[in-house]
Amino acid sequence: MSKEETKKLFKQFDNGNGHLSLAEIERAVIYFYPQFGTNKKAILRAYKAADTSGNGLVELKEFDKIVQLLKQYDEISKIFEELDTNDDHRINFQEFQKGFNLLGENSLDEDSLKQEFDTIDSNDGNSILFDEVKYREKNIK
Repeated sequence: MSKEETKKLFKQFDNGNGHLSLAEIERAVIYFYPQFGTNKKAILRAYKAADTSGNGLVELKEFDKIVQLLKQYDEISKIFEELDTNDDHRINFQEFQKGFNLLGENSLDEDSLKQEFDTIDSNDGNSILFDEVKYREKNIK
């Protein structure tokens, strides 16, 4: 999307205050990307990740990241749901380990895998919540 297209889209959903709230982002997503409209978790995570200023709102300079982030978090949420075999909205170590095995990532020993699990489990709850899964936003320009 060109800068001009991004600006036009932003202005279409901005209520005139120069930034978009979560509700405004949701309306834009449902309107332009209905395939993501039902994935509230992905919309919320993309919204939070795009808000690089940390002010709780998405400004024009942050808005161009939304679509790419939305696609990534939509994919991540689908993988998360597949790994969450007991449907408790969290991934335990056994589910995490099974995910690595399904990906053919058998090169990590159990201690290294547990260390990776613990790194993602930022609240030390012995399970990974969707909010703890981070897309590597630094790869988005």
